[in-house]
Amino acid sequence: MMRLARILVPILTLGCLAGLSPAAAQAGPGTFPAAVPQVTVTRNLTQPSTLNSSWRRIAKIRYGTATSRLGTSPGGDNLMIGPDYGVQVPNKTWWYLDAAKLRLAHYSDTGAYLGQVKLPTKYLAQGIYFQWANPFALADGTVVLTGNGVTPALLLLSPGKKLSKVKLPRFFGPMVTDGHSLYGFDENGVSVRVKPKTGAMTTVSSFKGQGGRTFSITAASDHISVKRPGVNLRINLIDPTHPSLAVHPAVEAVMASNGKLWILATGIVELSPGNAYDVAGLFSVSASGAVSAVEPVRTLYSETDPGSGHHLGIRQGSSRPTLMFIDTDAVRVYRKK
Repeated sequence: MMRLARILVPILTLGCLAGLSPAAAQAGPGTFPAAVPQVTVTRNLTQPSTLNSSWRRIAKIRYGTATSRLGTSPGGDNLMIGPDYGVQVPNKTWWYLDAAKLRLAHYSDTGAYLGQVKLPTKYLAQGIYFQWANPFALADGTVVLTGNGVTPALLLLSPGKKLSKVKLPRFFGPMVTDGHSLYGFDENGVSVRVKPKTGAMTTVSSFKGQGGRTFSITAASDHISVKRPGVNLRINLIDPTHPSLAVHPAVEAVMASNGKLWILATGIVELSPGNAYDVAGLFSVSASGAVSAVEPVRTLYSETDPGSGHHLGIRQGSSRPTLMFIDTDAVRVYRKK
């Protein structure tokens, strides 16, 4: 097996947003005016079904031994684990973390193979294990990977396809980027900003997305709170099938170039101990605080999914989000029309 471990980056980072470290996730004093009154809205999450007609599949990249296909690696219990997600860079191409083939694989927006960058042994744990996951793209085209090895670090792929390793003072799980810095949580659950090209890590009270737009998201047992300048929202989450039961949420979020904050909310509804099911939905929050209707989503995780990246993404400079799924036979990517 050529990956170091099957890490669960989204579960870790979403867990922080979902309240495992509430003190770290809350926005600090002065970030958002305290005088802004809280507005409460309700949105329904439903069991995963299918994406609606506002989404178009743009790529389907199959697995296989051919260089043009992405690889899979053994994950135990006869499971084959797929790639560690991909990210779109500003020139509209994609880079995928192909752990099984120890490389970054390059594809067009429609999934055509464009080439690869193999990882030298010095960037592999013990010279053989793939130790990188959760890719992000900066505005200049740099791809940033988060390390899950023995020491905290980032791996950068420059627009000229040169690799470099940047040490971090402590482990870090990125959530969003403004195109220049990464924002997320450190190993202590503290919200931080990281400068990818230097490794400088600074404690922050809120995150920034495209255009330097500030926001924060926190989640409780049955709702999420969203703050933007002049906006203070409590979004109650309900499963209409069992409206009296709490939806325990986790979130992914991206900021679009037009100022919309897109939120992928997933949740667990527990009918009884050991008897629970998943619900999910996608919606947006505008700069003025308008909350869109919830869109249905398909099943997020397959047995092949390594759980090491984000389903919801957006290209720097774009206002149309994407959804990525690591399925048992291929990676599928959809874009909002």
